[in-house]
Amino acid sequence: DNGRYPTTEQGLEALIQQPANMADARNYRTGGYIKRLPKDPWGNDYQYLSPGEKGLFDVYTLGADGQENGEGAGADIGNWNLQEFQ
Repeated sequence: DNGRYPTTEQGLEALIQQPANMADARNYRTGGYIKRLPKDPWGNDYQYLSPGEKGLFDVYTLGADGQENGEGAGADIGNWNLQEFQ
């Protein structure tokens, strides 16, 4: 609703509170968009990149092992490969 995605630096926290350097975002919803950031199924923070390496932005979990480029249960799951895990 503001015509751009938060930067990597602003991160997913921009869904909770308007970043100070985003004062020109006139359409930012008062009180944010969500109350708190959810954790991934393993209790870890989701990762966010904008611009992304796979698309305009990347939102992903590092999997059960919490490490990049894992395999099996440790595989990275992101907005670019969700269908592979359904």
